[in-house]
Amino acid sequence: MGLSDKEQKVLDELERQLTGSKAEKPKAEQKQATKQSYARLLVAGSLLVVIGLSILVFATTLHQVWLGVIAFLIMLSGLYLVSQNWSGKAYRAPKSTPKQSGEQGNFFQKRWDDRNNRS
Repeated sequence: MGLSDKEQKVLDELERQLTGSKAEKPKAEQKQATKQSYARLLVAGSLLVVIGLSILVFATTLHQVWLGVIAFLIMLSGLYLVSQNWSGKAYRAPKSTPKQSGEQGNFFQKRWDDRNNRS
């Protein structure tokens, strides 16, 4: 028994989504690599901030100004690494609000779909 045209299109679409097209795989791998690099920057920067803060406290107990300055520079470099994790997409996102209550359901559905498609 053969499939109708509509059923064949649905089946092809399901197969494409399950296997993933060749054009989508590099994009997914690139997103994953970007997320991993951001995670590494976040962890490394946070560790530098904590280490710098610890050295700063130690330097103040010893009354060593030069060690405190070095600790402060370590903390600044850690904050710089953490700040590399921020993207400008949040600042450039269009700010549109629905005006009618009927549009509000579509607005939230669209936001949900956009959020799930990005990750």
